[in-house]
Amino acid sequence: MVSDRRPLLILAVLSLSAAVTAMTPIDDSGLADIRGQDGLTVNLESGGTIQAQQLNWITDRGNAPAGTCSGGVTDQHACTQLNGLILQGDGNPLSAQLQLDVGRDGGVPLLALQYDWQPSLFSLDGMTLQTGTNPAYAGHSLGQVALYSQGNLALVNQGIFSRNGQHANLDFSMTGDWIYRQGGAGSAEMSIGNLMIQNRFSNGPAGGHAPATGIIGIDSNGLLLEADHTYTALEFDLMYKAAPTNFDRTGRQPLIYGAWIGGLKDASVRVSAGGIGYGYDGTAPSGNWDYAGINTPRSEGLNIQAQWDFDTDFQLRLGHADGDRTRIEMGNWRRLGNGAGPMFAMDAIVDVLQNNTGPAGLCFGGGFTSGQPDSGLCTSAGGVFHPTRVAAGESAFAVLLRNGHLHAYSEQLTVTNPTSGWSDSYDWGVVLTLGKLDADILAYPQGPSGNVGLRTDATVMVQSPGFWDAANSADPLVRAAAADNWQTHSHFLFANTASDVAVGLLNNDLLWEARDLYLTLGDTDPVFPDLASGIMLRTDTLSHYQVRGLLGAGSLSDLGGTTANVALWDFNLFADQFRFVLYPATADGLATLGFEGYMNLDGNAYLSLAEVSSPQSAFRLSNVSGSIGWRNGNVVLKSGDQNSDGLPSLTIENELLLGQSADFGQSGGGTPLVGQVSFGDQQYGRIAMPGGTWHSEIIAKVPPP
Repeated sequence: MVSDRRPLLILAVLSLSAAVTAMTPIDDSGLADIRGQDGLTVNLESGGTIQAQQLNWITDRGNAPAGTCSGGVTDQHACTQLNGLILQGDGNPLSAQLQLDVGRDGGVPLLALQYDWQPSLFSLDGMTLQTGTNPAYAGHSLGQVALYSQGNLALVNQGIFSRNGQHANLDFSMTGDWIYRQGGAGSAEMSIGNLMIQNRFSNGPAGGHAPATGIIGIDSNGLLLEADHTYTALEFDLMYKAAPTNFDRTGRQPLIYGAWIGGLKDASVRVSAGGIGYGYDGTAPSGNWDYAGINTPRSEGLNIQAQWDFDTDFQLRLGHADGDRTRIEMGNWRRLGNGAGPMFAMDAIVDVLQNNTGPAGLCFGGGFTSGQPDSGLCTSAGGVFHPTRVAAGESAFAVLLRNGHLHAYSEQLTVTNPTSGWSDSYDWGVVLTLGKLDADILAYPQGPSGNVGLRTDATVMVQSPGFWDAANSADPLVRAAAADNWQTHSHFLFANTASDVAVGLLNNDLLWEARDLYLTLGDTDPVFPDLASGIMLRTDTLSHYQVRGLLGAGSLSDLGGTTANVALWDFNLFADQFRFVLYPATADGLATLGFEGYMNLDGNAYLSLAEVSSPQSAFRLSNVSGSIGWRNGNVVLKSGDQNSDGLPSLTIENELLLGQSADFGQSGGGTPLVGQVSFGDQQYGRIAMPGGTWHSEIIAKVPPP
């Protein structure tokens, strides 16, 4: 089965203004801008717009006629539709320059390509899908998108692509703004503003990230980008505007600044043809889904495999997106323990799924270190199976993550105030490692009350395979070995890296599950009219969070050895209503990140704290129902020169609303919190909290040396 790739070629042409304009007739004056004395230089300019009414990416067409969106492979044939594409100049005519040259490095012939584009605007009026299963989605849309950009791409290689040794030199740079809205001009807009993206092959931080070579090639397995060292930067401000004009960059309100900056080692990214595998290994329902199509056919789509180590100068940054722009910088990344393999790895599949077909779900627990077990195999191993298929009669965009991990953490925390110049570093870190990451994320072009918007079904699992079952075993020898694989497990810890001590939740498992979860912008929620408006996540179906592991402390160099154990912690929240909104706020004269939220627990929530040496001896608050809310939330980061004690601080403040006090104007208000209390197998009755408000202010500071 071969997909119709002509729309993809057209889209690629549209994204490069030079190539598009080159397809138009060139008069005598235009020919004057083409020079060939030293290679080939083409200067191109367009005073108008370049438009396409619709582009289709067609997958699994089978024997259906070209250009159709149904009649192909049953429950697989789909069209991903891009509507209303426009490319134009940003304040000036659309302008670009393309340079081509050839040369030789010793005995190696090389092609050099340099592409530069001036400020431009690419906009998309809508993105949707059309299938035989649900043809009505052809009239829907995920929303409208605009990308303002300017930048350059430089590539030197043995041709455009070559696997014949490390001869490729890559340097890409772009600045701009990405804007998303869920309606026409004037609708609320969310922005990835002040966007900066850079990526280049380099000789590493020791050499100042000077240009170096890697591989950019194509083989039977797809496109491969690989280099010993790269410099990668992604920097942006998350911004919001409630009443914009049309893809508006003025007067936006900042929410948070984020950045990923520095070197990567032994980086490899492979992009291959092929979506989800529909085959099955074993006898249903006690086998494994062949999701990667290793032994059975897979659909058309894309799969991406990425892995790398973090170099010595790599930083993850978070902070204020306005005012003093104070930020936290997490640096000095190192591997957890002495394990092998890349620090980070991830496999992703991008496809369209429909009509209750494909792999049936994900397994939480059971000790599986790889693969995708079906329900029978999962439950027989002690796991809990979570169905993730698209419903019958439905179709959805799908992003499926498999066997991901992050086995590294930051050893140094730096707080910087770029405005005042204050900066200080601390041998402290937040250890957030990911043992085994799997996720099924389904996206539907649909709003909560209309045909425009984003609805998702999501299941995300981060696990420490085998720990929880072993830690709860009746056999003390099995319990003693539960943390043997700690180097590849998940941990959430606060660490003094100078003394090698960390405290938090060791060897944890994390589950997040949501159904009919909508992303909305700027709307007043009709169910909760007193809730703040902004960037909101909302569901009236299911929002499920579970985190479990060993609450304790230990040495970062040996978290599987002697640890100070507090309890086996299992915290599980089930909600049939959930709201969480981010909005622009102010505190102490600073532009900050505001938040509010609400969740209604449905009676299945619980908290369990068990004795590590006797897991059956547990305090348990179970069958919890009722309302919880957060109002007037704020996140404030200050540098040391903004505090009287000279220490930087992170403050999270809000009003925690319990029971009937969790009232955001909904019918009947909040409901009392009620739960069952037990110790071991002894029930001690129910407790109730009719209502209450807790004014909370959590201030985190690194203690002075």
